[in-house]
Amino acid sequence: MVPVPFIILYLKSFASFIAGKNKTASRLLDLLFKNTKAKAGPVEEFQWLGLMLFVAVPFPGTGAWTGAFIASILDMPFWSGLSANFVGVVLAGLLVNLLVNLGLKYAIVTGIVLFFVSTFMWSILRKIKKSLSTLN
Repeated sequence: MVPVPFIILYLKSFASFIAGKNKTASRLLDLLFKNTKAKAGPVEEFQWLGLMLFVAVPFPGTGAWTGAFIASILDMPFWSGLSANFVGVVLAGLLVNLLVNLGLKYAIVTGIVLFFVSTFMWSILRKIKKSLSTLN
C-alpha cells in the first residue's frame, strides 16, 4: 500500500514527463493507457465498488499497484481510489488466509463457488444500476 498514494497522485504527470522526452515512450504509454481503459469496464462502471472488488480478487495482476494505476487512469478522486485499494487489499488478504487454512481441496471448491458468486453479483449490480438510471 505504500506506493499507492504516489501512483494515484503522480502517475499521469510522470507519464506526461516521460512522453515529452521520448516519442517511443509516448506511443507505448498511449497504448498502455488505452488498453487499461478498455479493460477497466467494470471498474469504470461501478467506480469505488468496482475498483475495490478488482483489487480484492487474489489473482496475479489484480493487486493494489494495478488498482492504483486504474484509479489514476480513470481519474478517480484520490481518497476514493486510495480507500478502494485499501479495502480491496484487506479483503484479498482475508480471502487468501481463508483459502490457505481450508486446505487445497476446499480452497478449489471455494474458488469455484466464489467465481460463480462474483459473476452473479456483477449481473445483479448491473441490473440495479440500469433500473436506477431508468428511474432518473
